[in-house]
Amino acid sequence: MEATIVSPQTTLSPDRSRQRAIQHGTAPGKAHLKKYTFTMGRPPWYSDAEDGRRLQSLVIGVAGGTASGKSSVCREIVSRLRVQWVAHLSLDYFYRSLLPTEDPKTYNFDHPEAFDWELVKETLRQLKEGKKVDVPTYDFKTHKRTNVTKTLYGADVILFEGILSFHEKDVRDLMDIKIFVDEDADIRLSRRIRRDIAERGRDVMGVIQQYERFVKPAHEDFVKPTMQWADLIIPKGIKNEVAINIICKHIELTLRERGFDPKLSRKLPHWTTIPANIHIMEQTEHLRALHTIIRDKATPLGDFVFFSNRLSRLVIEEVLNQLPVVYDEKVVSTPVPGQEYQGYDIRNITSKVAFISVMRAGEAMEEAVREVLIGAPIGKILIQSHGQKRPELFYYKMPRKLSECKVIVMDPMLATGESLKMAIRVILDHNVPEENILVATLIASPQGLHSLSYSFPKVQIVTSAMDTDLNEKFYIMPGIGNFGDRYFGTTTSTA
Repeated sequence: MEATIVSPQTTLSPDRSRQRAIQHGTAPGKAHLKKYTFTMGRPPWYSDAEDGRRLQSLVIGVAGGTASGKSSVCREIVSRLRVQWVAHLSLDYFYRSLLPTEDPKTYNFDHPEAFDWELVKETLRQLKEGKKVDVPTYDFKTHKRTNVTKTLYGADVILFEGILSFHEKDVRDLMDIKIFVDEDADIRLSRRIRRDIAERGRDVMGVIQQYERFVKPAHEDFVKPTMQWADLIIPKGIKNEVAINIICKHIELTLRERGFDPKLSRKLPHWTTIPANIHIMEQTEHLRALHTIIRDKATPLGDFVFFSNRLSRLVIEEVLNQLPVVYDEKVVSTPVPGQEYQGYDIRNITSKVAFISVMRAGEAMEEAVREVLIGAPIGKILIQSHGQKRPELFYYKMPRKLSECKVIVMDPMLATGESLKMAIRVILDHNVPEENILVATLIASPQGLHSLSYSFPKVQIVTSAMDTDLNEKFYIMPGIGNFGDRYFGTTTSTA
């Protein structure tokens, strides 16, 4: 089909089969690879609609000439969409590494053969199905892929952009909406010069020569012809306010029609009783005495660490009590002549359990693990989550043979539960059954417990206290403040 251009006053109706494009405005700006956002994507409890249908992600392809403003348009769409799970992926990450015989000065980076299309197709396909992928990164100074990958999960909306996003039919067929960003050639050249000098270590003459020899011909031969596949054409890019607004509204409406909740948080069923997978420790006077010390804002650092470690040990012991039977039976001879005791071998349990601390606060519970189980394997996962903003995965290192273990995830504070949900999602992707995962936390909010329990009903959750609420900054009330800051002696945060 052929995309047409309409006036700025024309609205985009979702039930129109005819393609539309918007003409309005101007678009300065340039792409910055370092600003590409990799998010956790859609978590598992968003996988199914109310009627049980599997929901696939909405994939939006964005194409256009070099430095036309594709990345800027994508970032603007991400900032305006009222959906939580949006992922932004660039075709630039799928460049082939140059062979030793290939000279970057004479290599055509704008030719379709410069990209690994099989990897592009497989990555988009898995993301659309809500699966985890490891996205490659490319070094434009060495012209090779790096050893670093970015972990990305399927999202409600996936924005995939690049000069040749529409070139391959198999990739194009994975897209639900296709947008072409059009810009004047002189403006694109000036942006490319600034970008390549600042970000890719090139000089002015080299950029111009490359543009005249490769970029401009490739645009006419390969990029411009893909405009025919566009559903929407945006002349002048990011400053085209009318186009951006209409596109965002169209995306939100399309999501609702497909069964996605466009709000930042999903409403949970009413909680009348505490779910069976939540275990709140008995509130003994001794336990409450420990809480009194660590909750007191006047408690000095040394005492806070000491009594937090004591409390962590009690929680870890309680978690081990909640584990399904994993101990091997063992008979030992007692010092009393002729007497035996039939019990269990705790030494063998270290090969059957693994602990994962959610950095950095979760690392405070590692000392308790080492005191309780000598030699227990401990992994780490770094996730950042602030309030209702989507959590992001930055790093993880898992113990070996994780899928064969009962896995205990440690995080002292369970506020909204978003970081722990992300951690569990990562562990599930390591082929650990949901029923083999337990969560150990010191203090939890009712909202966090409810959300985590509803999301993963087979995961056992152990906490030493359930507090009353969350405040507007997502601190637990009455709470403890920022546990990590207080334990490690860094900047004190106030609730």
